[in-house]
Amino acid sequence: MATKNYTLFDDFELKGIWWLPNNPDLQVTGTLKFENKNDISLDLLGAFREIKALGSGNIFQPEIILGISDNGKICTLFKNIEVQNQLNFPGIHNSKFRSNYLFIGKHFKNSEEIQFSSLQVNFTNLENWLAVSPFSLYIPKDIKGEWKVKHSWPIEFVAKLPELECVIESTHEFKTGGDNITTILWESNAYLKITPNKSKYFDWFWSVICDLCNFLTLLVGETIYIKRLKAYGDDVEIAPGKITKEIVEIFFVQKKYNPKENIHPFEMVIPFPRISKDIERVLSLWFAKSQQLRSVYDLFFGIFYNPNMYLQFQFLSLIQAVESFHRVTKGGKYLDDTAWKPYREKLANAIPTELEISHRESLKNRIRYGNEYSLRKRISELLESLDEEILSRLSPTKKYFTGIIVDTRNYLTHYDDELKDKALKNADLYWGIQRLKILISILLLKEIGIQETLIFDSMMENNKIRQVLEK
Repeated sequence: MATKNYTLFDDFELKGIWWLPNNPDLQVTGTLKFENKNDISLDLLGAFREIKALGSGNIFQPEIILGISDNGKICTLFKNIEVQNQLNFPGIHNSKFRSNYLFIGKHFKNSEEIQFSSLQVNFTNLENWLAVSPFSLYIPKDIKGEWKVKHSWPIEFVAKLPELECVIESTHEFKTGGDNITTILWESNAYLKITPNKSKYFDWFWSVICDLCNFLTLLVGETIYIKRLKAYGDDVEIAPGKITKEIVEIFFVQKKYNPKENIHPFEMVIPFPRISKDIERVLSLWFAKSQQLRSVYDLFFGIFYNPNMYLQFQFLSLIQAVESFHRVTKGGKYLDDTAWKPYREKLANAIPTELEISHRESLKNRIRYGNEYSLRKRISELLESLDEEILSRLSPTKKYFTGIIVDTRNYLTHYDDELKDKALKNADLYWGIQRLKILISILLLKEIGIQETLIFDSMMENNKIRQVLEK
């Protein structure tokens, strides 16, 4: 299949015929375009509905569009919306759709049929994170001597995750090509393969992939994207007595901001070899705590996937992530709710009745949250959980996080002139954001069972992190 060579970073076109599952007799010619930076679009020389069916506010969103390309590729377009339907002079009807997902290799008539027995995904920098080097080159002293290239199958890991009722393992794909005269091509790609105990819907796999993407972003220290996505379906007989799995390639558009590739393991936060013996436990904890820490994941990794966000918003998102982490891991209330209730009522009843209703309601709302720890106290408790050596490196002054960082949050939240001169600005704000990212990374890494000394040693070998800590 030619499309096997395509990645989610490539652009390609497929010409063919297309139809809806509930009307297979109405087949329309058209061109499918996958533009990795824009969208998946289907331009039809014709339409699945007549012009007279159009009306004000009538949005046509067929869940599934089926097709077959002129070179035999079986296609399913999933989650579609019609963006154009017009009749041009002299009577040529055409329409256009945009799609969220493209499946190549199988027809699915509805979303219920989109199930797989396993799925494997190739991420940017996955090979480098695994620190595998399957190739070796022997160069003779005499340039006219015998040159040798050797490929050895890399060591792979298997992690059983009872939380997900699945297995996640590393696997590799080795390809060869060239004409053996002027060119020889050897290519090795690493994948993480997800195999549940029983077949799962695509949505289930998608949630696991997203959490794996965040997991690798944390450990690599740079934004990780998906390059290849391949799923396995039902058993099919390709020859008498020879059974294999259906292979379905999956394409979708990612918003990519200058993805960095070929990052060296020394430039990563925690490369795989440092946790290879504990990878099953680390992955298990990552997924076991994913729901509890969901708000932290969303706020923290949102910074990586939206790097063009204003520095002020990056800072506030990271502070929210810190607050959320403390709240879900340590609680953070002075009294339990039952004990606090009578005090809250006394304080609310003590509000002068002479004040306007809106003013009184505002004060009551503040009293409602008066039992929760302040940001300053939350950060203090988190810092106390860190090793002294890490803390001394992370905090340029004794009260950097509980003083300057908190003052900056308060200023950016309320824009109080009294805090204006205390708040971080410009380059100082940028470096403050980098320190917050390192702090949250350490907290998350500790939460999934990675030893603090290992985290510190690995970070001290990372030039980028050392540069931040030396500022």
